Amino acid sequence: MTPDTIRTHKPTVLTEQQREAYFETGFLAVEGLIPAEWLRRLNELSEAFVDESRSHTASGEAFDLGPKHSPASPHVRRLRALVDRHPDFWRFASESVLADIAADLVGPDVKFHSSKLNYKWPGTGEVVQWHQDIPAWPHTNYSPVTLGVYLTDCPAEQGPLTCLPGSQNGPIYVHRDDAGTWTGSVRPTDMATVDRSRAADLVGRAGTVIAINCRTLHASRANLTDRVRPVALFVYSSADAFAWMPAPTPTSHTGDIVRGFPATVAHLDSFPCPVPPDWSRLGYGSIFVAQKAEM
Repeated sequence: MTPDTIRTHKPTVLTEQQREAYFETGFLAVEGLIPAEWLRRLNELSEAFVDESRSHTASGEAFDLGPKHSPASPHVRRLRALVDRHPDFWRFASESVLADIAADLVGPDVKFHSSKLNYKWPGTGEVVQWHQDIPAWPHTNYSPVTLGVYLTDCPAEQGPLTCLPGSQNGPIYVHRDDAGTWTGSVRPTDMATVDRSRAADLVGRAGTVIAINCRTLHASRANLTDRVRPVALFVYSSADAFAWMPAPTPTSHTGDIVRGFPATVAHLDSFPCPVPPDWSRLGYGSIFVAQKAEM
């Protein structure tokens, strides 16, 4: 589904101006949309899983653990396949206002793709280099959007997601090094040609919803505070978008329709997309693993 087609359906949560800002820039940050009771529940679950991670010594199905992880001092970089970790995560993804926001951005028929909860700990360990999302999980069109929810306040010094406006209309870059190894980031030689002077930080208070189009160039800096920055991330697409490679971290709900109806015709965008590794054979760690060549 294209933006012009999506515009024929009135938004139900976002304003017309907010939706147009997303279509123009490729991203959006809006405060005040997530009910307080949901925000409390997401934080409760997040804290419970970080506590559970104390009994784990290595990354696995649920946790991507950082090098500093220990029972005394947990260092969870990512809680994987979030909607499979607890039923309330799936309830939030499918029944809350978040799915309605997705419908405002991708059209009334909405398909769920994947989810995760990323943690940015103080220091340089979770710096994320410039990348686009779609090269890791290509679809037949470019409607997929990642909706994030900051679980705590996220000021500029805490390493918020940073986006380049208009980059969703530009090239889709190769996310491999010169030897062909997947890196999860745009090659430095390609980024040297990109004007980053207009990069925008998606800052906001706890509960802020951020939306990033699958082609938008984005990154995040180091967390310069003494507090962890948790952000829950959920990927949706138009129902007429179909993945043509295995998902890096599939869930039991990948492909479920959460609003509207399944598509009877696929929308095929002619803009080419690089082919990622076959994650079903190789497995997938996380962007932190890929960008540090830990795979």
